[in-house]
Amino acid sequence: MIAAIATIAFLAAAWAAIVAIAGSLEFNLIRVTAALSGKTLAFAPAPVAVRVSQRYPIGRSQRVRARPAVRAAA
Repeated sequence: MIAAIATIAFLAAAWAAIVAIAGSLEFNLIRVTAALSGKTLAFAPAPVAVRVSQRYPIGRSQRVRARPAVRAAA
């Protein structure tokens, strides 16, 4: 009984893996054929503009002075 259930679980996992790989290959083949024919994909992602702020530039770190109580403890 355990062998039958394990076989069914294995076949289900193998089927899911085959479906996932086939879907991935299908998308890659579409991209390859579009590139070879010189066409662009209709669902290609648009470029995203990113704004980089220099409001808080990273500078050199400043020395930290220890308080007298901390210095005395050392």
